Amino acid sequence: MRKNIIILFLMVLPIKSIKAQNFLYNTEQFGIRGSMLGGAIAAGADDESMTFYNPAGIHKVPSQVSISLFQPVIRSFGFNSFWGARESSEINTNYGLKPSLISFKFNLKNIELAFIKISKSELTDFFNAKRETTNSNLLNTQYFEYEYKGEDDWFGVGTSLKLTSNIYLGISQFLSISNFEYRNKVFLEELNTANNTSNSYFNSEQTSSYDNTGFITKIGFLYDTNKHDFGFTITTPKYLRILKDGYYTGELTRIDSDHSLGRQIVDNDISPEIRTPWEFSIGYSFLVNKNSKLWLSTSYHTGISDYKVANIKSGNSAFSWVNGNKSVINFGVGYSHQISPTLELSGGFRTNNLAYENKKVSLTKLRNTILDGNQIHFVIGTKFKFKRHDVLLGLDWGTIYDTPNKTSFEYLQDIAELSPNLNGLTKQNITILLTYRFIIDELIKL
Repeated sequence: MRKNIIILFLMVLPIKSIKAQNFLYNTEQFGIRGSMLGGAIAAGADDESMTFYNPAGIHKVPSQVSISLFQPVIRSFGFNSFWGARESSEINTNYGLKPSLISFKFNLKNIELAFIKISKSELTDFFNAKRETTNSNLLNTQYFEYEYKGEDDWFGVGTSLKLTSNIYLGISQFLSISNFEYRNKVFLEELNTANNTSNSYFNSEQTSSYDNTGFITKIGFLYDTNKHDFGFTITTPKYLRILKDGYYTGELTRIDSDHSLGRQIVDNDISPEIRTPWEFSIGYSFLVNKNSKLWLSTSYHTGISDYKVANIKSGNSAFSWVNGNKSVINFGVGYSHQISPTLELSGGFRTNNLAYENKKVSLTKLRNTILDGNQIHFVIGTKFKFKRHDVLLGLDWGTIYDTPNKTSFEYLQDIAELSPNLNGLTKQNITILLTYRFIIDELIKL
């Protein structure tokens, strides 16, 4: 059995994906309980995902394996009326099969160990809009493009320790591998179609990217009784960064009767400093009756004052790439009901508030402007329980409910050249939840 466990763990490590930092900390949820209840399980559950939610709850988990190799997802993002209230623009929609979870737990010489690989955060925001108008022989083209994508993969191991008959301590150690990529483009041209020459031309582009690999530690406490459970976790910022690199490019070209301007910034060798927040989570669960349970959780992520990510140097020019985020509080509510020995229904909702804050900066500083807002997620799921196997089938739907300080979208580089309508940002994610769990000694039969 131990040989099969090692083989499975080695299979987890090589999974390849595009990775990123995300300032929405509560988007993805994991495991059967975690997914069904919208992550409201910091008070402990019989799920290997407790390695992530609260490692003190690992003792509640039997020796088993959970796998979610792919989950169908539909994402939509953009502005319905980017060019104005009377002119529609197309929302971008993309489809994917995202990996979510591979986890397992076993006992080794009276030590309970749980391994987990999760796609902690996945982001694929893309929007573009193009408008062409003609007047005699003049063709006017306006174009905008925005992309913010990536994923943050966590590989972790955790264990729990019994302190008293009802109190448990747990710790998980994670390796986080992340990459961020951001891009936007503003383009305008007036073209004389009679002789195919430009009367005016404007192009502004910027692209930034960084890779960041380091360690994150979770410490959890759990008060566990038959009817009431109370949990508390502390998650450290990322530390001991063993890999970090990135690049920044920018281009500005303006040619017309009054201007002839060209500027380019290229720095392909930067060593960015990426800071992440502390997280403090509290969870509570209450056994309503023998078949029903209520779950509550709340989390607080600390803010990070503006800081310099990296120095950008190109030719004789030098800029500071700056970053920072505000503190956020999220909460979740979940409810589970056992209909029969083989069927359980669960549901819940959670907030997913945006920690990033757009700010205007001076000419010697560079700061990304992110198009996003506070979100809310609703989830419903069904667990089919068999003798040695469990199957989750559910649906998670998230949407923006508020865009605080949406006027800050105007800080996008050179966006004023297009005079767009930046109201009414739309963002939705619909995920089909699919997770399969089996008792770990079934590995012998695979």
